[in-house]
Amino acid sequence: MTYYRYWGKAQAKGQAVECHLLPYHNLDVAAVGWLLLSPDRPLTQRLAAQLSLKPEALRQLLVFWLGLHDIGKFSRAFQGLFTSSANQDLVPPIAQCAYTQRHDRLGAVIWEAKWHEWFEDGTLRWPAGFSRMERKALRAALPVLTPPFFGHHGQPVEAGKVDVEAFFCRDQHADDVEATRQFIADWADIVPPDWPTEQLFSEEWVYALQTLSWSIAGWATLSDWLGSNQDHFAYHQMKMPLTDYWQIALANAERALQETGFKRLPEPLPYAGMASWFGQQTVTPTPLQHAAETVAITDGPQLFILEDETGSGKTEAACILTQRLLAAGHGDGLYFALPTMATSNAMYARLGNLHRRFYTAESMPSFVLAHGARDLNDDFMAAVAAPHPGDLDYTSSELSATSRCNQWLADSRKKALLAEVGVGTIDQALMAILPFRHQSLRLYGLARKVLVIDEVHAYDNYMQTLLSQLLSYHARQGGSAILLTATLPRAMRSDLMAAWQAGLGQSETTPQKDDFPLLTHVSEGQPLELPLGSRKEVARSVEVDWLTEEEQAIDAVLAAIEAGECIAWVRNTVDDAIRAFEAIAARHPDPEHCLLFHSRFAMVDRQRIESQVIERLGKDSTPDMRKGQVLISTQVFQESLDCDVDVMVSDIAPIDLLIQRAGRLQRHQRGLRCPPRLLVLAPPWSDDPDEKWLQRTLPGTQAVYRDTSLSWLTQRVLRHLEAIRLPEEARELIEGVYGRVADVIPDGLQTARYEQKGMQRTAGSMATFNALDLEEGYVKSDQWQEEQEIGTRLMDEPTINVVLLSFSDGDELALWAGEGRHADMLSQVKLRQSQATKLAALPSRYESQWLTLQERYKVLKYTQPWLPNDDPDCGYDTQWGVRLGAKEQTS
Repeated sequence: MTYYRYWGKAQAKGQAVECHLLPYHNLDVAAVGWLLLSPDRPLTQRLAAQLSLKPEALRQLLVFWLGLHDIGKFSRAFQGLFTSSANQDLVPPIAQCAYTQRHDRLGAVIWEAKWHEWFEDGTLRWPAGFSRMERKALRAALPVLTPPFFGHHGQPVEAGKVDVEAFFCRDQHADDVEATRQFIADWADIVPPDWPTEQLFSEEWVYALQTLSWSIAGWATLSDWLGSNQDHFAYHQMKMPLTDYWQIALANAERALQETGFKRLPEPLPYAGMASWFGQQTVTPTPLQHAAETVAITDGPQLFILEDETGSGKTEAACILTQRLLAAGHGDGLYFALPTMATSNAMYARLGNLHRRFYTAESMPSFVLAHGARDLNDDFMAAVAAPHPGDLDYTSSELSATSRCNQWLADSRKKALLAEVGVGTIDQALMAILPFRHQSLRLYGLARKVLVIDEVHAYDNYMQTLLSQLLSYHARQGGSAILLTATLPRAMRSDLMAAWQAGLGQSETTPQKDDFPLLTHVSEGQPLELPLGSRKEVARSVEVDWLTEEEQAIDAVLAAIEAGECIAWVRNTVDDAIRAFEAIAARHPDPEHCLLFHSRFAMVDRQRIESQVIERLGKDSTPDMRKGQVLISTQVFQESLDCDVDVMVSDIAPIDLLIQRAGRLQRHQRGLRCPPRLLVLAPPWSDDPDEKWLQRTLPGTQAVYRDTSLSWLTQRVLRHLEAIRLPEEARELIEGVYGRVADVIPDGLQTARYEQKGMQRTAGSMATFNALDLEEGYVKSDQWQEEQEIGTRLMDEPTINVVLLSFSDGDELALWAGEGRHADMLSQVKLRQSQATKLAALPSRYESQWLTLQERYKVLKYTQPWLPNDDPDCGYDTQWGVRLGAKEQTS
């Protein structure tokens, strides 16, 4: 057979075995896919059920096609990229056959040109007794079935008008097309495709295949990556029957999956009560947690929306539901998605080893923090995330599968989508529906998981639109989701329910109840809306007082310090926070008791400051520690840290944010204390404000919250109620700002509201435009771009990941965080593009050293390097963070 004369993978010349034959590589990848699609796996069973196939038939069909994923490499144009000094039997290059099309596209080219001929000549056999109409139906399904396999390098490809004879050539040595045909014929004898003869005439079946093709493409990509690892699939050049090599490939695939953690799925345990988690004899569940324990788990995809106040145990309730869903076969693992990296850090620490209680002791599920600051499972990181031995890249712009795998996994945020348990930002999940290379791998990872999304109210219209589309697809591919919130407007709850129902193919139903707290369960049939009780311990009544000038706020902070209280001032911008910190630290009797916390710190310093805040103001802090402590922070404080203070000053913000901030007031029981107080810095009240009402007092706040009507409505409802009382007035507070309030908004604020409403509609349209049309299937479009973390959030300007650099003792360029684990991530800070442009460019004399660092730390590819000590204008300080402008200034 001439197909033994074609190489599929190669390494530098002079090695004992320089290349791996193409038919063997195809079988390696197919063997991995064969095991990943084992009929006993829940995902296999879900996919099979949605395609009306038996799991065994699904595996036969998809693995056959997976074995064809690299037939584009039979092109003599591709073969000319490498010549072996040791194996003279390989086909020689042909001078006029230039490699100007990628091999993945060439696979689609030769298939498009020859598939009909191969069916007619018996290379691919029509199912026995197939009529002419049935053959026609199969032909119609093939364009939906094949793209996930030829597009196995992270995005779809299409044949287009490429001439097959320009790349697949014939000479006295070999005929590329004939070699391809021979391989397909022999491969079809080993794993014959089980054609879905009964389903082909169903438009619903073709549609189901279209929508599931994204997850199938992710499975194909993962199979290709794992099957390309030389550690598990040693190079072979000696000829042997494909049937013999198939057994070798299966054995190697067994070992590969075993060593990378994909061999055996973690075995879930039935939920046995919270006492089993914490090793205590009795744990009294909150009303929400009790509902999570007792609500019926139905068949099919499940959506739960948990609305309850801060401190009600929403996280634990979500974990209860997750364990019950896992035990019922509704997922293999979970992904916990949060709004920011800071909240991800906090949730990662909070979960601790709790996730291990979901599974048997022998399971040892992998647990990864998506943005890469820490990890808890070194075996998983070493096996899956470690760079694989390098194959030669095909061209400077076309990486081998090994290089693609190494590059993708170098950004450790993405590993959480492959681990059984992941914690990270919502962005990592939303990128699954945007046209980024390897988004299908994200969808495949999510398909195996219960998706838990915290603070679901915190996303703007752009993200809400993307989230709705992600939820629809997650429901369509058989997943389950749990959404957590303390302040969800009724309209937003209705939209989320409608998105899930659309994914299930159900008619939309509107919410019927306005109770708070509330558990909503959407599955097959009528949604369940379950009103809940509330514990006295978490009922809150926080008096609200008003300040109208910054100097009043500074005086209030100093008065709290003198009274021996601890206090936080939450500001809406970093610059405002820095200015307040400067003023208060200068007047504090002990400046060491002042902390500044915002987003313009490198991750290494953010983690240090988080630890200091938790030590001084966390649950275990003592009265002596807390006395006189001051925290000046942006909203990262309210989002991420399990801390509390006695008094809080807050810049005016929309009501849901103020409720969230008020949740950091005396949230832990500490004996007798004065009642909690919230002092809100806002413009003087006006029944008829003009358009500059907010800007005159808080220009930074107006820049952040441009719909000034939200701030005015917040002030209005709080002045009416005089306090934040939860849970009894939660709906009145939220709907008083986000409900049907258009008639009460003053004329002076209408322009800003109309502008924001228009921007929101535009944002929703942009999200729909940017997102992939998942119903169209895995097909080529003009949207695709390389892996850059843009598109998940709509901002006035892009953000830039800046990596801080310093010098080592040897005067060599080094990462700010040193040489420790995750130093590449810990040295980064995210800035707006306009801010990043103020930083001095890296001097050209350090360019080669910067390239060396990028080669060592792949994630640095999409970062902007910055040497603070070499910047004449801007600087960095571990206490202040990034300082923009003159170095002697602090803002």
